[in-house]
Amino acid sequence: MDMADDAEPGATGDTNDYRAIGHVVGVHGLQGTLKVVQLSDFDERFDALTTVFFLRDAEVVAQHTVKKVRWGARNLLISFRDLVTREAAEQLTGTDMCVPERESWGLPADTYYSSDLIGYRATGAGADDLGQLVAIRAGAQAILEFSGSRGELLVPFVKQWVGEIDTAAHTIEILNWRELSGGEELPPEPGDHDH
Repeated sequence: MDMADDAEPGATGDTNDYRAIGHVVGVHGLQGTLKVVQLSDFDERFDALTTVFFLRDAEVVAQHTVKKVRWGARNLLISFRDLVTREAAEQLTGTDMCVPERESWGLPADTYYSSDLIGYRATGAGADDLGQLVAIRAGAQAILEFSGSRGELLVPFVKQWVGEIDTAAHTIEILNWRELSGGEELPPEPGDHDH
Protein backbone atom coordinates (compact mmCIF):
# COMPACT_ATOMS: atom_id res chain seq x y z
CA MET A 1 0.00 0.00 0.00
CA ASP A 2 1.53 3.24 -1.14
CA MET A 3 0.72 6.91 -1.37
CA ALA A 4 1.63 8.60 -4.65
CA ASP A 5 2.34 12.28 -4.51
CA ASP A 6 -0.18 14.22 -6.48
CA ALA A 7 1.30 14.39 -9.85
CA GLU A 8 -0.94 14.31 -12.77
CA PRO A 9 -3.58 15.94 -15.12
CA GLY A 10 -7.31 17.25 -15.92
CA ALA A 11 -9.81 19.09 -18.15
CA THR A 12 -10.99 22.62 -18.57
CA GLY A 13 -12.45 25.02 -16.06
CA ASP A 14 -13.04 23.08 -12.84
CA THR A 15 -9.88 22.91 -10.73
CA ASN A 16 -10.91 19.41 -9.67
CA ASP A 17 -10.02 18.46 -13.24
CA TYR A 18 -6.32 19.14 -12.61
CA ARG A 19 -3.60 17.33 -10.72
CA ALA A 20 -0.54 19.17 -9.40
CA ILE A 21 2.75 17.69 -10.55
CA GLY A 22 5.02 20.49 -9.40
CA HIS A 23 5.22 23.69 -7.39
CA VAL A 24 6.93 26.80 -8.78
CA VAL A 25 9.50 28.12 -6.30
CA GLY A 26 11.28 30.70 -8.44
CA VAL A 27 12.87 31.57 -11.75
CA HIS A 28 16.23 30.74 -13.33
CA GLY A 29 18.03 33.14 -15.64
CA LEU A 30 16.49 35.81 -17.85
CA GLN A 31 14.59 33.73 -20.43
CA GLY A 32 11.50 32.71 -18.42
CA THR A 33 12.78 29.40 -17.06
CA LEU A 34 10.95 28.25 -13.93
CA LYS A 35 12.38 26.43 -10.92
CA VAL A 36 9.87 23.73 -10.01
CA VAL A 37 9.77 21.36 -7.05
CA GLN A 38 8.65 17.93 -8.26
CA LEU A 39 5.41 16.64 -6.71
CA SER A 40 5.07 13.59 -8.92
CA ASP A 41 6.50 10.16 -8.16
CA PHE A 42 6.94 9.65 -11.92
CA ASP A 43 10.20 11.26 -13.07
CA GLU A 44 9.55 10.27 -16.67
CA ARG A 45 6.28 12.19 -16.76
CA PHE A 46 8.24 15.47 -16.93
CA ASP A 47 10.07 14.36 -20.06
CA ALA A 48 6.69 13.82 -21.71
CA LEU A 49 5.15 17.20 -20.81
CA THR A 50 3.58 19.33 -23.52
CA THR A 51 1.08 21.82 -22.10
CA VAL A 52 0.81 22.64 -18.40
CA PHE A 53 -1.57 24.79 -16.37
CA PHE A 54 -0.67 27.00 -13.42
CA LEU A 55 -3.10 27.28 -10.52
CA ARG A 56 -3.09 29.75 -7.63
CA ASP A 57 -5.78 29.57 -4.92
CA ALA A 58 -7.74 27.03 -6.99
CA GLU A 59 -7.82 29.35 -10.02
CA VAL A 60 -6.11 28.69 -13.35
CA VAL A 61 -3.87 31.73 -13.90
CA ALA A 62 -1.84 30.61 -16.92
CA GLN A 63 -1.26 27.90 -19.51
CA HIS A 64 2.08 27.36 -21.24
CA THR A 65 3.71 24.99 -23.71
CA VAL A 66 6.82 23.21 -22.45
CA LYS A 67 10.00 23.66 -24.47
CA LYS A 68 12.64 21.90 -22.35
CA VAL A 69 12.96 20.17 -18.97
CA ARG A 70 16.31 19.96 -17.19
CA TRP A 71 17.05 18.29 -13.90
CA GLY A 72 18.83 20.57 -11.42
CA ALA A 73 20.43 19.63 -8.12
CA ARG A 74 17.24 20.26 -6.14
CA ASN A 75 14.63 21.50 -8.60
CA LEU A 76 13.45 21.00 -12.14
CA LEU A 77 14.34 23.79 -14.55
CA ILE A 78 11.57 24.13 -17.12
CA SER A 79 11.56 26.51 -20.07
CA PHE A 80 8.52 27.30 -22.21
CA ARG A 81 7.91 28.26 -25.83
CA ASP A 82 5.56 31.10 -24.89
CA LEU A 83 7.10 32.31 -21.61
CA VAL A 84 10.31 34.13 -22.50
CA THR A 85 10.99 36.86 -19.93
CA ARG A 86 12.06 36.72 -16.32
CA GLU A 87 9.36 39.24 -15.37
CA ALA A 88 6.57 37.10 -16.81
CA ALA A 89 7.99 33.96 -15.17
CA GLU A 90 8.17 35.67 -11.76
CA GLN A 91 4.39 36.09 -11.86
CA LEU A 92 4.06 32.31 -11.60
CA THR A 93 6.16 31.90 -8.45
CA GLY A 94 4.06 30.17 -5.80
CA THR A 95 1.69 28.50 -8.26
CA ASP A 96 1.08 24.78 -8.69
CA MET A 97 2.06 23.40 -12.08
CA CYS A 98 -0.73 21.03 -13.13
CA VAL A 99 -1.85 18.72 -15.87
CA PRO A 100 -5.41 17.69 -16.76
CA GLU A 101 -6.78 14.82 -14.70
CA ARG A 102 -7.57 12.92 -17.91
CA GLU A 103 -3.81 12.70 -18.49
CA SER A 104 -3.17 11.04 -15.13
CA TRP A 105 -0.81 8.13 -15.23
CA GLY A 106 -2.16 4.82 -14.01
CA LEU A 107 -1.02 3.75 -10.57
CA PRO A 108 0.08 0.30 -9.41
CA ALA A 109 -2.36 -1.73 -7.33
CA ASP A 110 -2.75 -0.51 -3.74
CA THR A 111 -1.31 2.90 -4.59
CA TYR A 112 -3.38 6.06 -4.28
CA TYR A 113 -3.02 9.73 -5.06
CA SER A 114 -3.19 11.51 -1.74
CA SER A 115 -5.64 14.17 -2.94
CA ASP A 116 -8.07 11.47 -4.08
CA LEU A 117 -8.45 10.20 -0.49
CA ILE A 118 -9.22 13.53 1.18
CA GLY A 119 -12.81 13.42 2.44
CA TYR A 120 -12.92 9.64 2.86
CA ARG A 121 -14.47 8.39 6.12
CA ALA A 122 -12.56 6.15 8.52
CA THR A 123 -14.27 2.98 9.73
CA GLY A 124 -13.13 0.29 12.12
CA ALA A 125 -14.31 -2.73 14.06
CA GLY A 126 -16.92 -1.55 16.53
CA ALA A 127 -17.11 1.92 15.00
CA ASP A 128 -19.08 3.01 11.97
CA ASP A 129 -17.41 6.40 11.70
CA LEU A 130 -14.05 7.45 13.10
CA GLY A 131 -13.96 10.76 11.29
CA GLN A 132 -13.18 12.24 7.91
CA LEU A 133 -9.74 12.38 6.31
CA VAL A 134 -8.83 16.07 6.38
CA ALA A 135 -5.09 16.00 5.66
CA ILE A 136 -2.15 13.78 4.84
CA ARG A 137 1.08 14.66 6.57
CA ALA A 138 4.16 14.00 4.49
CA GLY A 139 7.32 12.53 5.95
CA ALA A 140 9.29 9.31 5.99
CA GLN A 141 5.85 7.70 5.95
CA ALA A 142 2.53 9.39 5.27
CA ILE A 143 0.26 10.05 8.25
CA LEU A 144 -3.50 10.16 7.68
CA GLU A 145 -5.21 12.82 9.78
CA PHE A 146 -8.88 12.20 10.51
CA SER A 147 -11.20 14.60 12.31
CA GLY A 148 -14.57 13.69 13.76
CA SER A 149 -16.77 13.63 16.85
CA ARG A 150 -14.07 11.70 18.74
CA GLY A 151 -11.48 14.36 17.89
CA GLU A 152 -8.30 13.90 15.90
CA LEU A 153 -7.05 10.46 14.88
CA LEU A 154 -3.57 10.10 13.35
CA VAL A 155 -2.94 6.90 11.40
CA PRO A 156 0.35 5.82 9.78
CA PHE A 157 -0.35 4.83 6.18
CA VAL A 158 0.98 1.29 6.50
CA LYS A 159 -0.67 -2.14 6.34
CA GLN A 160 -0.44 -2.58 10.11
CA TRP A 161 -3.01 0.22 10.58
CA VAL A 162 -4.82 0.68 7.25
CA GLY A 163 -7.02 -2.08 5.88
CA GLU A 164 -9.35 -1.94 2.89
CA ILE A 165 -9.76 1.31 0.99
CA ASP A 166 -13.17 1.28 -0.66
CA THR A 167 -13.14 3.82 -3.48
CA ALA A 168 -16.84 3.24 -4.21
CA ALA A 169 -17.96 3.91 -0.63
CA HIS A 170 -15.19 6.47 0.05
CA THR A 171 -14.11 4.71 3.23
CA ILE A 172 -10.79 3.70 4.74
CA GLU A 173 -10.72 0.80 7.19
CA ILE A 174 -8.56 1.51 10.24
CA LEU A 175 -7.22 -1.62 11.94
CA ASN A 176 -6.77 -1.71 15.73
CA TRP A 177 -7.95 1.90 15.87
CA ARG A 178 -8.40 1.79 19.66
CA GLU A 179 -4.61 1.51 20.07
CA LEU A 180 -4.17 4.67 18.00
CA SER A 181 -6.82 6.56 19.94
CA GLY A 182 -5.49 5.75 23.40
CA GLY A 183 -7.66 2.69 23.99
CA GLU A 184 -10.93 4.59 23.80
CA GLU A 185 -13.91 2.33 24.27
CA LEU A 186 -17.22 2.93 22.55
CA PRO A 187 -20.49 2.90 24.44
CA PRO A 188 -22.49 -0.27 23.79
CA GLU A 189 -24.90 -0.20 20.91
CA PRO A 190 -28.59 -0.29 21.86
CA GLY A 191 -29.64 -3.89 22.21
CA ASP A 192 -26.12 -5.15 22.94
CA HIS A 193 -26.00 -7.30 26.08
CA ASP A 194 -23.19 -8.99 27.93
CA HIS A 195 -23.74 -12.72 28.30
